[in-house]
Parts: sequence; structure tokens; C-alpha cells
Amino acid sequence: MTYSFVNSSDEKFQQVTNSSFQVNAHLLAQAKAPRLETKTVQPASAQIITGHQATTVNDDIIEVKPGQKLLYDLGNLYVGRFSVDCSATGSPMDAPLLLNVRFAETRQELDVDASQVKSWLPLSWIQDETLHVDLLPQQLAFPRRYSCRYIYLEPVGQSLKWQPQFTQPQFTAESAVLNEQVAPLVQAPSWVQQVDQACVATLRNTMQRVFEDGTKRDQRLWVSDFRIQARVNYVTFHNQTVPKRCLYLLGSFLDEDGRLPADVLTRLPQPVADDLFWFDYDLVFIMALAEYVSATADQDTAEALYPVAKRVMQFIESQLQADLTVGPRQDIFVDWSTDFDKEAAVQAQVIMAVMSLITLAKTVNDPDITHYQQLLTRLETSTRQVYYDAQQHLFTSGPKQEINPLSQVYMLLTDLLTEPEAQQVIDQLLSRFDLARTLTTPSIQGLLAEALFKHGRRKEALSGIKHYWTGMLKRGADTFWEVYDENDPAYSPYGSILLNGHCFGWSSYPAYLFRKYQVNGQD
Repeated sequence: MTYSFVNSSDEKFQQVTNSSFQVNAHLLAQAKAPRLETKTVQPASAQIITGHQATTVNDDIIEVKPGQKLLYDLGNLYVGRFSVDCSATGSPMDAPLLLNVRFAETRQELDVDASQVKSWLPLSWIQDETLHVDLLPQQLAFPRRYSCRYIYLEPVGQSLKWQPQFTQPQFTAESAVLNEQVAPLVQAPSWVQQVDQACVATLRNTMQRVFEDGTKRDQRLWVSDFRIQARVNYVTFHNQTVPKRCLYLLGSFLDEDGRLPADVLTRLPQPVADDLFWFDYDLVFIMALAEYVSATADQDTAEALYPVAKRVMQFIESQLQADLTVGPRQDIFVDWSTDFDKEAAVQAQVIMAVMSLITLAKTVNDPDITHYQQLLTRLETSTRQVYYDAQQHLFTSGPKQEINPLSQVYMLLTDLLTEPEAQQVIDQLLSRFDLARTLTTPSIQGLLAEALFKHGRRKEALSGIKHYWTGMLKRGADTFWEVYDENDPAYSPYGSILLNGHCFGWSSYPAYLFRKYQVNGQD
């Protein structure tokens, strides 16, 4: 069964077809997993929480009395596994230890009552554990992987005759690039350096055996997130193994129509394509493959996966209207933070995908390149005629010719307009819309900044990044979030910040933009 995300639907997912993805065993065999690097992290501090009062504790062995909780702070957000030694002190142990544990990415999560959370997402993603311990002493080693900075231990209903005590806490952090160094932007303004460091930390945590979209929830490979993360990686860690694996994983699964899955589940014994499909994600795959080949000069991967990209483009072409426009579709994602009409945004992605396929066709000497070059010319002509309103200096979208910021951002990322026309669109975009309120994901905020950089609006691009990303820093972010609304920092599309990702791959994009556009001390 294949599904499509519909943000306005109560169910959020809508069935669209009975198609299924088939595995290409030869390509899948090339998707070799990287070896994860690890390091042991000791908590930076510990506190005993009694009611609303927190007391810092420096003892090696910490006793937790009835009514108290123990909070470990790792100092930064990490991804990995936790263990702690536990023993009993006082009278003989006359009852089990019942321990509630919360692994939290932010301090704000510690005060949320998980029992009150209602969400259309599985509540099993909440990083809470309940542990019965019959005999002490022993090491409590938690088998699951967590994304956290804070670890909250609360003995529940404990005996009054004895108390648990904890020692030797350690967190084993994991990442494919855990110990790799990234050259800092020492010539850039201090706020740029701070944002960049948090972007790099975000990417580092999400680079596991694949580029994970978020480290708390999903923990899988999503096409759109992957492209953003890979671009950041190419200018920071310069890792080739992880993006190569992601491309082979995605390219290993096609359905009979030539479509790719929106995501791949990779923590199973064998990778499995999820039964989800989004039209625009097929376009993103083609762009991501071209960018990988450009960054790595990996000719073998180009030749192995070009047939996949070409087959996907055949499907894309079959879906276009007679005038080569996308037309109204339900099976598109683009960005979930808005209820805007997304047709024009996807039309822009079609143009970018065809440009990327032309680049790949040159790399592998495909004689069909002439067809794609002609297709691009016709696409650009039709797109201007259908979507561009020269009188308003704005792009429209959909049957109602809606004017929204999403359309402008994506169209500005193409080469469709002359530079004077692009400047007029940008003037309208910046004056007409409250972009901080209407674009609340780092994904679209990053693309907005890229569109501004692309057309020489450096000051506005940096101002937008500073406003949005330092807003998260001011609210205590170690790594950047899945969603951020400055007017409602606790906003969650899932019903609770316990389900929000606070280390999310698509929010690392400024690290790419800073380097591509050479941000320095003169900015």
C-alpha cells in the first residue's frame, strides 16, 4: 500500500494506490553501512530535584531519597546509549526498585506530563522508560538508543527502609563522524560561528548509518532531509560513505511505475522501503544524485544509479499535463509547515530535476541528453506562461492562482527569471509576507536564505538566518530543531514537544550556506 501525506487530513496519511516497491538486490548490495564511531561521555553535572528546587551534587555516589529525582546533564545533546550503576543503602532491600526514566533533548521536556499527550503520531516515540529492578547492586544498562542531553531518574513508590544510590553514569555517544573535525569559520561574525557550530553538531548527530532526519523520532532515511544533510556534509565532514549508501538504498527500490519510496527503514535486519510515496521526493532524488556526483566525482555510482534517475524521470514526464505543468496533485509534500498551494513549488522542482538529469547525462554520455535539453526549454517556457504574473512580479499557484511565499522561494531557486525580474519578485516577497510567522520549519527558512543569497541579497539572507537560528540558540538549543515558531516556542505539530525533534537534519543548512557564499568578517 502506498500513502501520501495530507496536512489538512485528520488522519494525516491518505491512501492513493496499491502499488509496492520492489528491491534491486544488486544495487542494495552496494549500500554498505559505515562503521559508527563511539566515545564515552560523562555527565557535565548532576542535580537532585526536590519539588521545584534543584541542588547541584558533586558526589561520586548520589543517594535519592523519597520524593526526590536525579537529573544528569550531559552538557550537550548526544545520540547513543546510557548506563549507570545502582545499589541500595539503608536497611535490606525489601521491595523492588521501580524507576521512571526520561531522556530529554531539552530542559523544557522534563516538565511535560506524557500521560496527557494526545497525538496522531505513535506515543511510543516518547523517550520514557519504566524499569523494575528486583535486586541491587547491578548496572542498569538501557538497551535502546536515545537522543538526549538530560537524563531524569525518578524512583517511584520506593520503600521507606532503603534508598537507591547511583554512581558511574556514562553515555556512549555514536555517529559515523563522531570524532571528525570541521574547520571553524574563524573569520566570520561571532553569531555566525555560534550558529555554524550548532549546525555541525546537528549534522554530526544525524549522521548515523544513514542520514537520519531526526535522532529522537523516525531514525530513518527520508529523501528530502537527506539532500539537505548531504549538501552540508560535502562542505563540512566531506564524508562519502554515508551519502553513497543513502543513494544506493533509495535507488534499490522502484515500483512498476518508476517511483521511489519517500523513506527507507534501515534499522531492521534488512533495509525495507516504507509504503509511502511523494511525487516531489522523486524529483529530489535526481537532484541529490547529481550533487553527490559533483561533490565526489564518483563515476561508478553515477553510472550505476543513472538508470534509476532516468526511469524516475520517465515517470515524472508521464505525470505532467499537456502543457508540461504539474497540475493539482495530492501526493506532494514540499513542506508541512504551511497550508499553501504547492503546485508552483513542485513545478520549480521539476525544472531543477531536469537540469540535474542533464548534468548526469553529460557525466555518463547518454545520447538522450538532447531530449532532456529540449524538455527543459519547453518546461521553462510553459512555466513562465502559466505561473508567472509579470504585472504583480509574483508567481501564482494552483487553480485559484494563489500567491504564497513558498512558490516564490522555489521559483527563485531556478534560473527561470532574468535578474531584474528576480529582484522584483524578492522585493514583493519581503514586503508582502511575514516570513517569520508563515515559514516555521528550518527547511523552508534555509531555502529562503539560499534564494536570497543566489540573487545577491546577502544582507537579507544573513538577517533571516540570524533571526531564525539564533532564536533557537537563545532558547537553549545545542542542536537545531525540526520546527521553530518564535511566537510559540513550544509549538508542536504533533501535540507535544515530547514528540518534536530537537536535533533535526534539515536545520543544519546554514553551515552549507555560510561556506558556499563565503560568509566572513565583512558581513
